[in-house]
Order: sequence, then C-alpha cells, then structure tokens
Amino acid sequence: MEKPSKEAIGTTGISRRSFVGGAALAAIGATAASALSLTGCSPAPSNSAESGNAANAPSAVPSPSTVVELNPQDDSYDSYSGDVSAIFSPITIGSMNLKNRIVKSAAGSDTMPKGATEMSQNAIDYYGLIADGGTALIILETGTLSPFGLTNGSKPSEQGVLEAQKIADRIHQADAYVGVQFGLGTPLSPITQVNDYTNEEIKALVKDCGEAALRLKNAGFDCVEMKGATTDVLNQFLSRSRNFREDEYGAQNNENRVRLFKEIIEEIRSQCGEDFTILTLINAVEEMDSNLGDNDGFIVLEEAQYLAQELEKSGADFIQVRVGVPGQEVTCYGPDCNHTGYKMDGATGFGTQFDYAKHFEGLMDGSHSGVGGFIPLAKKIKEVVDIPVGCAGNMDARLAPDLINAAVANGDVDLVFMNRMLVVDPELPKKLEEGRRDEIAPCTKCFHCHAKPLGEAEMCRVNATTQFAYTEEMPEGYALEPAEKSKNVMVVGGGPAGMEAARIAALRGHTVTLYEQKDSLGGLLGTAQAYKGTHERMGDLKDYLARQLEIASVQTVTGQTVDVDFVKSEGPDVVLVAVGGSRESKLSSSASVNVMDVGSIDLNEIDDDVVIVGGNLQAVDIASFLIAQGKHVDIVNPGAKDVLDIEQSPWVRRFTLPHLYAKGVKVYNEADATEVTDSGLRITMRDCGLDKEIVCGTVIECWDMVGNTALVDDIAATGIEAYAVGCDAPKNIQSAIHAGNIVARSI
Repeated sequence: MEKPSKEAIGTTGISRRSFVGGAALAAIGATAASALSLTGCSPAPSNSAESGNAANAPSAVPSPSTVVELNPQDDSYDSYSGDVSAIFSPITIGSMNLKNRIVKSAAGSDTMPKGATEMSQNAIDYYGLIADGGTALIILETGTLSPFGLTNGSKPSEQGVLEAQKIADRIHQADAYVGVQFGLGTPLSPITQVNDYTNEEIKALVKDCGEAALRLKNAGFDCVEMKGATTDVLNQFLSRSRNFREDEYGAQNNENRVRLFKEIIEEIRSQCGEDFTILTLINAVEEMDSNLGDNDGFIVLEEAQYLAQELEKSGADFIQVRVGVPGQEVTCYGPDCNHTGYKMDGATGFGTQFDYAKHFEGLMDGSHSGVGGFIPLAKKIKEVVDIPVGCAGNMDARLAPDLINAAVANGDVDLVFMNRMLVVDPELPKKLEEGRRDEIAPCTKCFHCHAKPLGEAEMCRVNATTQFAYTEEMPEGYALEPAEKSKNVMVVGGGPAGMEAARIAALRGHTVTLYEQKDSLGGLLGTAQAYKGTHERMGDLKDYLARQLEIASVQTVTGQTVDVDFVKSEGPDVVLVAVGGSRESKLSSSASVNVMDVGSIDLNEIDDDVVIVGGNLQAVDIASFLIAQGKHVDIVNPGAKDVLDIEQSPWVRRFTLPHLYAKGVKVYNEADATEVTDSGLRITMRDCGLDKEIVCGTVIECWDMVGNTALVDDIAATGIEAYAVGCDAPKNIQSAIHAGNIVARSI
C-alpha cells in the first residue's frame, strides 16, 4: 500500500466506499491513491497450516507463508529535515572551485535554430537563468556549440570562439563554471562502425578531441566531459559484446579496451594543460533489457572500476557514472521511466520487469521510484579512485533532499547532476538553499522534455516557457512583461490551467481573484494521482501551484459557482475561464453490464472483466491502475494505434504500453463501441469490417474531452472581456498549464 507524503496531502481521510473523481478526491490527492488501492485488493492468501491443510501438504513442497513483492518501494524517500548543508558545501574539481555540488548535466536544450551563425539569445538566457539560480557547473550539449566548430567532429570557425564566449561570459557572470560534453556519437549500427574504424581514423578521432577541447578553452570554457557511457561509440570500444577488433583497440584484454578512452584524455590534457578540467562519463554496470538477463559481454562493475582507475592515471579529474541499457536508452540517465505507470516499478519497456535485487548486479537502487538510483554505483566507483565521483539518475534535490544530502555527506557521491529539475525551475538551488522548498516548481517526470529523439515536440509540463520562449507565442522570451495597466481579473476554475493563469496575471501586476466551484483547488490533479500513483507527484504540483497563488497575492474563493449573473455582480475587467473540457456519455448499462463514467468510478462495483472505451492517456492510466487491482482489462480505441495514449510523452508510452500488453490487455484500435449487451460490449472493428462482442461486466466510458466554452461565450456576449483558458481545446496537464501561461501573458 502506498504511503502518502504528509507534506503533500494533509490529514484528510477517505472512506472505503469512495468514488474516483469528484470534489473529494481532487481535494485529497495522494490519499486517494492509497485508499483506492485498498478497495481493489484481494485478501492475502492464507498460510496452509492456518487453514488446516498442513497435514495433507507434501513435506517436500513447503507452502510459502508470504508472497514477496518485486521491487518494493520505500515512500519515505521524500523526507525533508531542513538540512541541505552537504549539497551546498564547496568542492574543488580539477582547477574549478565549485560553490556547491549541483551540476546541470548535458542534455538537448534545443535552443539553437537550424543553420545558426550566431549564439541565440534563447541559448544565452536558457543557461544564464540556470546559472543565476545557483547551479555551480553547467555542462552544455554539443548541439549548442557545434555550429561554431567548438566541439569534436565539427569544423572550426574563426567566429566560433567569439560566439561561444557570449554564453561562457553569461554563465561566469553568475559565479558558475561552464563546460561541454564530447561524445563519439551513437551510430545506427555500432558493431559495424566500432569494428570498421581504421587505425588512422582512430588516431584522427583522438587528435580531434584534443583540438576541440583547446578551442573550448580559448573560448573561455572551464572543462570538457568525455562521454564513454550509455550506448555511444566510445562505450562500444569498452564492451566485449560490441568490440571485435583484433588490433590494439580490441577487446582481447583490459588494456586494449580502455586504450582509446585513455588516449583521448591524455590528448586533451596534452593540448589544454593542467589548468583545464577533464570530466569523464562511464557506465558502472550494464544490463540487457530487450532480452532481459542476456548480458554476455556486458560491462560488469569490476571492469568499470578498472576503467575508472585507468582514467584517473591518464589525467581525468572527475568521473560521472550511469548504467548501460541498450534497448530503452532513456534508462541510462532517467531510471524513473522504469517506474512510470501504476505499480510498474522496474518496467523495462519490453513487457518485463527488472528485479533490482539481482539485475544491475543488485547495485541499482530501485526502491525510490527512480530517485537516486545510481548512488550505490557511484559509491562503488569512489572506493577505487581518489578523484571525485558523481551521478545523475533523477537526483531530484527538491523531491528527496534528505536522501541526496546524506549521499553527499556520507561521501557516496561528490557531485549531484540534474537536468530536468533545473529545466522546470532554474532557481531550484537558490530556493532550496534558502529553505524555500515549497516554492520550487516540481519535476513530474513526464519526459515531454526529451521527446525530440523520438520525433515529437519537446516541452515541459510545468514550465510553460520551455521550448516556447522566443517563439511567436512567447516572443518576449522567458521574462514576464509588466502589464500596461493593472486590471481586475476574475479566473474561473481552480485546476492547473486556472491556477497558472491566475499566477501569471498576478505576477504581471493585475489584481486577481480565482473562483473554484469545488471546495478545494487542483481540479483533476487529485484524480490523476489516484490513477497514476505518487510517481508523477501530482500532489506536489497542486501544492506548488497553490503556494504560488499565495506568493502572488491571488485571492482564492472555493465553493463558489460562477455564472453570468455572478460575473456581472462582481464587475471584473477581464474573465479567464478555465473550467476544463467535458465528456459525453454514449452508452447505457444493460441488465447485467454496468456502464461507468471515467469521472465517477466506484471500485466496489467494478467487475473482474472490464472494457475501457477510449484511447487517451486517462484510459491508459485507468487500465494500469485496474490491472494492479487484479482486474482483466481490454481497451477499445476509436483512433489509430499511433495515437493511443498520445497525450503522454513517447518515453512514457514506451514503458506503459508494453507493460499493459504483457499483462494481457487487448487493445482494439480503430474500433467503435456500438452497444452494451447482457454479456458485454459489442464493437465494430473498422480495419476488418467485422463486429465482435467482448465479454465483460463493466464498461468504463473514457471518451476524449471536448471543448467546453458555453460559459466564456455567455460572458463575452454581455460585453465583458473574456478568454477561454484550455477549456476550448482540452488535452492534458501540460497543455492546460501552457494555455494558462500564454493567455495570462496577453492581458
């Protein structure tokens, strides 16, 4: 059973016969996740002796008294004592004297337009704001600097040094250091490329890395990080499963496997001198995921420890550790993906589950929903080297301050690498150090920000400026422009769209009052957490938005129904309507099959065999939740397969959907629900033109939300300035918050 955070949920209780959805659930958030899981649990199996069968049981086949849960979770990892002194203690790495232990890890910011010839203001502001927020070291990805010939594999440019200096100077102004990550790329056919490099080509690669590092140094950069981790080419040279060369760079012995990595470090040191810091990134252990357990030739801890020692001898100043996972590479830096979906802890993305007690040599901590998963691996590498060691892997210091502070204080890690958390809130370090944890915007692990490699748009669920600053929607960039004239703004709706709209409008100088019909704020965030569990921290998001309303001096009124007459009586200058979308009911219960609406599911009345009608993210979340309750679930998706669960990020879909398929969920894509019968649901499969009856006892309607603009239209008809905020085109939490931010910037 899940143990909700006291800080996030308060002390509100819930009875066993409770409905998912509605005002009560929205108010209690995480409590619902715990209470509802109880309603669907079967009684624990009786011990055979207690049930009187011990005498008849074969003596050679003992009957277990308990069932061991795979990857049990310790929900206390989000504790906060108020002490983060270790995280904010200084440290020297090479020639850099860092003011604290927080590092922005390299990841695609996508802030440089294609064909850029100058450093974009977007990139300068993006990294500058992170530096302003207190991060001690910022590592850029190659994409930001490669247009200027400052990274390995790029063509040198006379103007490049001057352009790179712009971003280096901006970061230095905020008392932070700056570096760039180098890699040898991730080829489509790594076995072929690794083994087909000629000796001359390898020597050229080594020299190129040294020359590129020198160009960086001349541009004012403080360090370079050489990536030999995840599934990149340099990592393949280290791997007995990929490297079949027969020359001095082959995998015949330990010396040969690490030779290329060492030569690169030595070349950088030779060209850049002792005052230029060299960071390295390695896999501490590797695990096959697509064919779970087939690890022949994969790197084991002892090999990683040997590599770490050799890198130290070669002149490396620091080692960052990750894990190597070839199928779903996101696990290499985002182990929280393995926990997405309700009770899916350890999901591989291939319908199986890691057993953290055994896989990754039992050295990956899988008990904290992915947070701090690599800390034990960093500790193992630190045992064999004298240079500092750190790790990424959802090192969310907002979410788990005690856990991460203790890891630093105990000497398990020296640096804390973050990316997504700083994208959500660049001021995370400053706020945390100042004791303002409740003001930090939470990362909800949605992974929308890493969607580009899979062909989808990148964005942030919580920070609406990410990927939208300096676009047509947000030409002013990251900063909020003060309102030309302060107005009396009424916001109708206390969900994420309305709360964000109220926050932004107030910060711009308007006088804002928010009205919510229910007795508490949050809208459907409580419902979302009930189905998703605590992994995505919907309760934290609700609490953050509510706290922001307090800080911005937004007056909130709950339990208030708003209609046109009420609006007229209050006399606002502007009304922002954020009442959410609506859903239609298209099916009726039969004598023996119950039809439920997604907004009011009574778990006590759900049959063991369930059909969910709808292919959106809510349908998939509910399916995952019900599977964990022991239900048998099928999904009827009116859309095509490629839009199933489309509102969630492609990375989340890559883990959630295979898990459901493996649990027996049958998805009927391009299918229409036509009739509820006495034994189930009749559907028409459009792809083959045939009808089918799915036997079930419960049908849950989860149609896509449709626009709900009646109120805003009625208000506008009176002559009062009114805007729809997300309710005209409802989609997901990200789109709701984005709509709230954009609309509030325009008034």
